[in-house]
Parts: sequence; C-alpha cells; structure tokens
Amino acid sequence: MSESGATALSRRATAALLFAVFTATVGYGVVLPVLPHVVESLSPAASTDRVGWHTGFLTSVFAGAPLLFAPLWGRLSDHGGRRPILLIGLIGFGLTLAVTSLAPNLWWLYSGRFLNGAFAAAILPAAQAFIGDRAVSDAWRAQRFAWLSMASIAGFFVGPMLGGIVLQLGSTNPNTMPATQLLVLPFLLSAGLALVGAGGIFGLEEGSALPTLPSNRKRKNWHHATAMQLLLLTGIVATSITAFEVGVALRGRALGMTPYQVGVMFAECSLIMFAVQALVFSPLMAPSSTAKLIAPALAVMALGLLLVSYAEAFGTQLIVVGMVAASAGVLIPTLTYWISLGAGSTQGKELGRQAAVASFGQALGSAGGGFLYGVDAVPYLGYPLLAGLIFGSCGRKSQPRAAPLG
Repeated sequence: MSESGATALSRRATAALLFAVFTATVGYGVVLPVLPHVVESLSPAASTDRVGWHTGFLTSVFAGAPLLFAPLWGRLSDHGGRRPILLIGLIGFGLTLAVTSLAPNLWWLYSGRFLNGAFAAAILPAAQAFIGDRAVSDAWRAQRFAWLSMASIAGFFVGPMLGGIVLQLGSTNPNTMPATQLLVLPFLLSAGLALVGAGGIFGLEEGSALPTLPSNRKRKNWHHATAMQLLLLTGIVATSITAFEVGVALRGRALGMTPYQVGVMFAECSLIMFAVQALVFSPLMAPSSTAKLIAPALAVMALGLLLVSYAEAFGTQLIVVGMVAASAGVLIPTLTYWISLGAGSTQGKELGRQAAVASFGQALGSAGGGFLYGVDAVPYLGYPLLAGLIFGSCGRKSQPRAAPLG
C-alpha cells in the first residue's frame, strides 16, 4: 500500500498520541529533582544517606510498576481497544499524581509513586499498538514509532528541567510560596498535563486495523522465531543504558565535575538520541535495512561502556556519552519496530511484554550499577561486564529477518 494511506491516522490523532507519551515521561522526570526534598519534608530526622536510599527506592517503585502492569494493559487493549486503555492510563496517572502531592507520610508517597507508575505503564504500549494497528506501510510504521520514542526522550529532557526550575524559583524567592507548597507544584503540573493529554485522546476514533495487518503464515513464523531474541536484546539494552546513566552521575561526582557538567552530559545524551532516531527512521533509510544496524549499534554501545573507565576528562566523557547515546538512539526504536512488525493483531500484548522487559532492565541496571560502583575494590567492574554481555549479543542472531507487511 502506498504512503498516501497514512491518512488513516490523522495529524490530530498522531499529535494526541505523541503528547500522551510526552506527558508520561514528563511526569516521571519532573518529580526527580524535588523528590529528595519531599522525603526530607516527610521525614525531617532522616540522615542524608537515608534520604538518598528512599529517593532511589521511590524511583525504582515507579520504574518497576510497568513490569507488573504493562503486559496486562497491553492485553486489555487488544480486547477492549486502545483508546479506553489510553484514557484510563492518562486519567489514572493524573489523579494519582494529584493525590501523591498530598502525601502526609512516606508510606503514602511510596503507594502514590507505585500507582503513578502502574497507570503510566498503560500509555506507551497502547499508543504504540494504536499506531501498529493502523500501519499502512513499513515506512509509515517505522517513522511513527520513531516519533513516539522522540516524544518520550523529549519528556525525559523537559521533565527534570521543569522540576529544577521550580526548585530554583523557591531558592531565589523563598518568600513567594511556602516550601511545602512549592514541592507539590511538579506533581500538580504533571497531573494537569496528563489530564490535558486525556482530553486529546478522548476525541480519537478507535477505528479498526487496516486489512493488510492480520498475520499471514510468513509473519507468524517470523515472529515466533525472533520475539524472544528481540525481547532479550531489549532487556540488555535497558539494563546497560540505565546502569550507564547511574554511572555517569556517580563517576562525574567522583571525578570532581560540577552539577552543571553532569547536567550537560545528560542533556547531550537526550539530544543525540533524539537526533539519531530522527535520522535512522527518516525517508533516507528503508525500514527493512534497520535490522542491519542492530549489531553495529550494540558493538558501539559495548565499546563506549568499555571506555568509561578510561575517560577522566570532561571532554572524553562527552565522547563516551555520545557513543552510548547514539547506539541507544538506534536500538530502542528499532527493536520496538521489529517487535511490532511481527505482532499482527496482538500489538498490545507484544508491546506490553517489551515494556515490562524494559522496566525490569531499568530496575536491574539502576540497582546493579549503584551496587557495583559502590564496591571500593572494583568500582568500574560493571562497565566491562556490561560490555562483555553486549558483545556476546552481537552475533549472527542479533539481526532479525525481514517480514513485510502485506
């Protein structure tokens, strides 16, 4: 089918899906800068180490919820439609964020962050499945999956920035608003964005999958042969990226870098991923050829991780961050695209499974990266271990076989 069939999903519908994904990641990131201060306000007697412990676990609780809920939301969207699950996710996310802002104690805060993550877990898989259902060509599908990934990256970039701005306003104008009220603003801002996003989804027509989508025998055989391989790669990539991000923050501090320099490295990571995804899934490259990029991208990521221990100057750290970010920018949307391509009518189920595997990888990478970095004898052991794991996955099976739409 020609690209003209892409009108099956209007610009308004595409924008609504992109904004929904954007709000989910903004809601995760905007709270991060203020979370230690919220913990301190709820537990004034807590030591600095204890505050850090709670902050880390609160983040893990949010990130780990999709491990339990993303597959469930995906299956429900297969049976009940994408739009209802998107609405439940966005409205639930918004309301639980608002309720979390009222937390009188840490248990309330933990419960709130878990519910935030549980409802957020519905948004990305349902949005991806919505696009997968309506795909009219390989190029159409690939491009819009890249857009969703770019919207997610934009949310991760904007969220912490907004949270930091709130803290900065509070520190420069302490009499403008009491500190306790100031800390709830990121939660309420995220809640408002989520409810606005729900309004955009509310007017979408569910529609039905185009007639080219039902799985033929060729695609079904392809999917069964490669699904586990692609999910395994998703887990490896998620673990590696998260461990690397933890290491960037901790190693930057150990090397005496300023918070500004560490922030620049994270900003560079987001911007490079954004740019690479726009390039890889542009009209310049056929979607079927993206499979050939998986093994080289894994090799570049492994090399970047291996070089972390040797990069001590700020400039060399920027080079290493650029290598890992560029490879991640290739791998994340490419793996999603190939999983969707073989999923047929079970888009929600398969993309929900991928979200769960990615969530597990993020939790493992966060905990494992922090633990290994804290081992005094071998503080950088995690990097060569991850590099070896990735190099081992660069073999002949890292490239899926093409499965055309029609």
